[in-house]
Amino acid sequence: MQKKQETKEYEKIFHTRVSNINFFLVNLTYRTPHTHHDYEILQVIEGELHIQTLSEDFIIGPGEIALFNPDTFHTLYSVQSYCIVLAIQADPSFCASHYPAIQSIQFDTANVTSGIPFKEALEMINVCFNLGYNYCCGDVGFELRCVSDLYRLFAYFVALVPHHLEKDSESFYSKEKEQRLTRIINYIHRHYTEKMTLSQLAEAENLSMTYLSHLFKNAINMSFQEYLNSLRFEHALLLLKKTDKSIVDICLESGFSDSKYLNKRLKSVYNLSLRDFRNANLSLNKNVADKWEEQYIYTPEESLEIMKKHHHFDCDAKDSWLH
Repeated sequence: MQKKQETKEYEKIFHTRVSNINFFLVNLTYRTPHTHHDYEILQVIEGELHIQTLSEDFIIGPGEIALFNPDTFHTLYSVQSYCIVLAIQADPSFCASHYPAIQSIQFDTANVTSGIPFKEALEMINVCFNLGYNYCCGDVGFELRCVSDLYRLFAYFVALVPHHLEKDSESFYSKEKEQRLTRIINYIHRHYTEKMTLSQLAEAENLSMTYLSHLFKNAINMSFQEYLNSLRFEHALLLLKKTDKSIVDICLESGFSDSKYLNKRLKSVYNLSLRDFRNANLSLNKNVADKWEEQYIYTPEESLEIMKKHHHFDCDAKDSWLH
């Protein structure tokens, strides 16, 4: 999949409506590699979301939840033409006065619901929706209900998601390594269609090629060249699906010198030739050819309508809890 050329390495999150909490619904195709100081909880509402961190690569579908630790690099993109995602962001100090350990917790996986029993996973889904409903409605006392929902959500995470406490010294060195890897990954995502070598990256970071190769392999679980080719492959697939450019032009624009690798990869992944793959996808994608880069954040009113369409709220009867 083609990536936007302007990447934003660090995202500053503002909590304008409720202290320490941000909520929104977004329709996205691709979110550039980024990190921020907040915890981030993502729940898919429609479509499928492909998630990459420095240590994991997985896909979640409707109702499934991902959780990112603060200052953790992650990349998001839809599997189909779009994906509607519910997002909750929370400052890591939001419950420190009642649960001080929260500022040292590192959850061991971002793929939260994959290992959680169905009953508890369903309860977590309900909490996410209810937090969103209260946040968007803004009824009297909604701030208290949002904070209550967030506490309950993290109570599930702490009880059910594998995690460990990070010492200050470990935190310093892990964040230093994370920053370096984020810088490298961002550079690769900006320039992967151009000629690029591991030696260039090593020289820019003042590292030996051997060290950088091991660092990359341990963090990404694939070699530098494999990762570079995977980005180029995704870019080429998108051009095959959504443009009528020639195979030669697609290969050159994606960073491949010829079509040999692309043909071989397509055959192994989809068991299709380049021509057959394009013909299979052409009719499905004509109407979204120019929209794949877009990211649209819904208004609170739009978010309410989407959430009501997908989820029943016990508090739908306005102010019923007051009587």
